Amino acid sequence: MSTEPAHHHAHGPANRGRRVLRTAAPLFVRFPRTRAGAAVVVLHDAYGLTAPIEDGCRALARRGYVAVAPYLYYETGGKEFRPEHPDTAHAAMSLLDPEDLAADVAGALDHLSTRLGFPARATAVLGVGTSGDLATRAAAEHRLGGVAGCEPLDGAERRGSWEEAVRLIDSRIG
Repeated sequence: MSTEPAHHHAHGPANRGRRVLRTAAPLFVRFPRTRAGAAVVVLHDAYGLTAPIEDGCRALARRGYVAVAPYLYYETGGKEFRPEHPDTAHAAMSLLDPEDLAADVAGALDHLSTRLGFPARATAVLGVGTSGDLATRAAAEHRLGGVAGCEPLDGAERRGSWEEAVRLIDSRIG
């Protein structure tokens, strides 16, 4: 029988070798090739910070924004859920504490303002799927320049959803 203590803490996000910045929640960050005039906090849906969410951040960067997505599931190892298991994904999202989520958003905004110099008026928040309400609350609480939402990005229509979301962001802070 081992006398070593049991290993109870969760590990960092499943970042698959990506550069991750640490705030309240670690951040997935994408920069444009040119100087950015604005930034967007992308709040993933119940499926987690998946490849489609990363693709959306890249799309925002191509349009000239700094895109920052906090790993909202970081305390559970940065989990991702497959679209064919929506009940499991939504159950996991419902277990996240609203105060922790608010701190994760505040940490992303702090990174954008303190480290990168983006004022609130030059920052928008994009809520994907179930994160739409969180995005709306964050925009109001932090007096951000814009807020937008889009459908979950797990299906074939995700490209169109991102294009529409980027147009919304452009119209609000671009």
